[in-house]
Amino acid sequence: MDSLKRFNSLIVLAIVYMAIAITQLPILENLWLYSFDDGTYSHAFLIPFISMYLYWLLFKSGELVFNQSIQKITLFAAIITAYMLWVSINAQFPTGYRISFILFITAVTTVIFKPSIKLVFPALFLFFLVPIWGAATTILQSISTYAATYLMSISGIPIFVEGNTISIPSGIFEIAGGCSGLRYLIVSLAISSLFTFLNIRKYSHALTFLFVAVVGALITNWLRITALIMIGHFTEMQSDLMQDHNSFGWYIYMPFMIWLFYFGQRFVAPIGGEKLKPSATKVNISSTFTAMLLITLISAPLRNLFIAPAANHNDCNVILSTLPVPQLIAPATSCIVASNNETLLKVDYVYSGKNIDGSVDNYLNSFTPFGWKIDKAYSGNESNVLLISRNSQKFKVIYSFSSNGKMTNNLTTLKKSKLVNSLFGSNETRLIWQAIPL
Repeated sequence: MDSLKRFNSLIVLAIVYMAIAITQLPILENLWLYSFDDGTYSHAFLIPFISMYLYWLLFKSGELVFNQSIQKITLFAAIITAYMLWVSINAQFPTGYRISFILFITAVTTVIFKPSIKLVFPALFLFFLVPIWGAATTILQSISTYAATYLMSISGIPIFVEGNTISIPSGIFEIAGGCSGLRYLIVSLAISSLFTFLNIRKYSHALTFLFVAVVGALITNWLRITALIMIGHFTEMQSDLMQDHNSFGWYIYMPFMIWLFYFGQRFVAPIGGEKLKPSATKVNISSTFTAMLLITLISAPLRNLFIAPAANHNDCNVILSTLPVPQLIAPATSCIVASNNETLLKVDYVYSGKNIDGSVDNYLNSFTPFGWKIDKAYSGNESNVLLISRNSQKFKVIYSFSSNGKMTNNLTTLKKSKLVNSLFGSNETRLIWQAIPL
């Protein structure tokens, strides 16, 4: 029994993580779908294991120790992040609840354990598996286009640039999202921050190393793009790299990473002094109970208890398939069908909010009926209007969005309304849809 006591900190940490995982299962499912199953985040499978290893190092060095009392500032941080998570889930705001989820994990650990930069790093390292980095794609595309244009101007090869497209006499190159350098940037940040945590002690050295890692990743991508354009020019676009160049950039990036580790050796802190041993401090029951209470209060099952059950509306499948309907990849909870015939289709698609991905503004939803041609589209006061046709059929489609009864024709406005309404526990959204034959 005494031998187990020395592992108290690891056991409590494991219980906390398991409790968060169980109570926030919908978020884990969301991360699995949009992170682990996405090529851009193919490194995501490694991140949890690296975080576990970092916690093990903290334990071995005696730095994973329990708080002797509840600290007000860490408790306040945990409550704030818990509320942020609750609100962003109610608002069905994916970026918000993904960020809040990691911040909440980080804050909860500081309630139980003695807070330090080393303690919060393993939890914050989980950010590298969260699909929030795509927001940087557009700006990275623009920077990469500008850099490649400059490098090509030195080469003497004539080019014409329009947007993110670079044209040469032999062909056209588009600096697409996959060419933005995001993958190299994420990998560089992850590896360099890990190297810093393990080996560097001075803040100035850490910032220098991280800066070189980021700039090097960007330059690597610029050289990759320029090299591909030049190869395309000299081979008249016949090189196999013109069709498949996913691996090409890594052959340029790997030598840079080898050099980066060599460069980082000058900042490595010397190993010396007495090695710390795992601490066997007593579990602080009050701080541990407080953390577990917070985890329970914002749990998915408890949150769903506060969501009004969906009314007994119609099944959306009753709508006639011959009528123009929206393409709702994120299916509605139910439908209120006021009219469902060839002379008029009038239906409210209701999203109850229990599914964190189930909202009318889900990015996969399309409000253009499949198989119908749009002859004209315009916006009214609170509605959008489509004039559509298919064969001899013509319809006028009028649709708008609603959050807690507030109507709008704009998804951005809808998202803002959802965020405000979620502060007070309201998260139902609707798509109001009418199709009138012409």
